[in-house]
Amino acid sequence: MHTHDVLDSLPDDTLARRAQRGDTAAFDVLVARHAAALLRFVTHTYPESGDCEDIVQETFIAAWKALPTFAFRSQFRTWLYALASRKTVDALRRRRPQNDLESATERPDLAPGPGQRAEHSAFMAALSRELALLPYPARAAWWLREVYDLPLAEIATVLHTTEGSIRGLLQRTRKRLAAALEQYKP
Repeated sequence: MHTHDVLDSLPDDTLARRAQRGDTAAFDVLVARHAAALLRFVTHTYPESGDCEDIVQETFIAAWKALPTFAFRSQFRTWLYALASRKTVDALRRRRPQNDLESATERPDLAPGPGQRAEHSAFMAALSRELALLPYPARAAWWLREVYDLPLAEIATVLHTTEGSIRGLLQRTRKRLAAALEQYKP
C-alpha cells in the first residue's frame, strides 16, 4: 500500500494531527477531501461566483497557518466551515461596506439543466433569488443545515453563535422561504 493510499484511509482528526506536526502530505489529503464541499458552500453563500475559489484558497491558507492552534474541540470539518464562513464574511465586507441584502439583484439565477421540467427550474430559480435576499448568517445556516445536513451544534460553531440562535434563525428563514415560495407549493 502506498503512503498516499494510507493517508486517504485516515480520519480527518488523525490527518490534522499529522499536519500539525508538519506533514504536508496529510494536509494535502485534507484539502482534497474538503475542497469541493467548501467551494459549494462558498458558492451558495457568496454572490460573486468568480471570487469563490479565491475564498476557498484563502480558507486553506488560513487553516494551514492556524493548524498549530487547532485544539480539536470541534470536528476538523466544522473548523474548516468556520474558517470559510469568516473568509466569506471578510470578502463581503471588502466587496461592499453596506448591507448584504443589496446583493440580491447581482446574484445570477441558477440555470436549469437540459432535462429539468420548467416548473422545477422556475422553483429553483425562485429559491435561489430568495436565498440571495437573505443576510449572510441566515443564508449560511440554511445551506449548512438543509443541504449539508450539519447538526445545529456544528452550525453554531461555524457561525460563532448559540444553538438556540441557529434554531431561531432557521425557523425564521424557513418561514420566510415558505411564504415567498407559496406559489410553488404542491
